[in-house]
Amino acid sequence: MEFKLSVVDVTNQMPNVITLKGDADVTLELPLEKLGIKLEKNTPIRLVLTKEKDENYRKYKVYMWGLVYHVDEDVTRISIGGLQLDIKRKLPLKVGDKVYIGLL
Repeated sequence: MEFKLSVVDVTNQMPNVITLKGDADVTLELPLEKLGIKLEKNTPIRLVLTKEKDENYRKYKVYMWGLVYHVDEDVTRISIGGLQLDIKRKLPLKVGDKVYIGLL
């Protein structure tokens, strides 16, 4: 699954909460400063979700994995080592699925 998004807002507290809009409404927590990444409003982002690890993962600005812990008609929630990714739509995933997440 791939979503073309644009940065709407980035908070200053740690971890940063990034609000994205486009193919879906997305909220993502990431420690941007620790990762050496700077995001500004209107920055285009591609969010890629797969169940299989991408052997060419170095192409991503950020590559991580998480576990799906909630799916309903309105939102799919993924835990990324204590951080959270919310995609405000139902995705073809099940609770407990391991997913790889890449940001381009």
